Amino acid sequence: METTTMLPWGSAGQPEGAARTEADPATGLRLPRPRVGAAESIPSMSTVRVLVADPDPESRHALQNALTASGADTVDEATDETELTRRVSDGRGGDLLLVSLAFGSSTAPLIAAARADGWTRVIALSPQGEIGAVIDAVGAGAHGILLGRRSGPPPAHVPSTINDLSAREVEVLNLVADGRSNKWIGEQLSLSALTVKSHLARIGRKLGTGDRAHMVALALRAGVIS
Repeated sequence: METTTMLPWGSAGQPEGAARTEADPATGLRLPRPRVGAAESIPSMSTVRVLVADPDPESRHALQNALTASGADTVDEATDETELTRRVSDGRGGDLLLVSLAFGSSTAPLIAAARADGWTRVIALSPQGEIGAVIDAVGAGAHGILLGRRSGPPPAHVPSTINDLSAREVEVLNLVADGRSNKWIGEQLSLSALTVKSHLARIGRKLGTGDRAHMVALALRAGVIS
């Protein structure tokens, strides 16, 4: 009589280190079954605690809809600073917090509070790409920045590649607009003057001009800097 040995089962319901098998109905042989794919071991989005904090109802609802479409059962929302403060300090923590920089100077402290409360991922939403606010958010512990993009085409005479500028390139352009030299910009951003020059060269290729004043004019016209 055939005996069966019980082996310790892993988290996927299989003996640790052993191939899974199943009996073939035609031959009675036990054949190996495919292993569990990586996607099957990832927790369902329905088990993830998500909070979208944004005072702008249009962008908040757009994010909620996108997350729901991705499989999240429940996406909580915070519409003002008081509600956000309460939610990030309730001791529960969470998996994903999307918080808009539109909350102003209070955003960075709220990000720091969320990190201290155990939120696994905190992403700052920057609708206008405000460099100072972005830097403050990262300094407060944000894991990443989601930059807003213009919903319509760029203004006339502005190349569409204006939207391809990176956050660092926009930061450099802001300082160029203030009349700063490459050396001064490098000192402020902890970069070498040569690196600043390289950033400007990439900006020039994207905007189709190597003239600093023209770069600034295009960025101002497009609303990328102010």
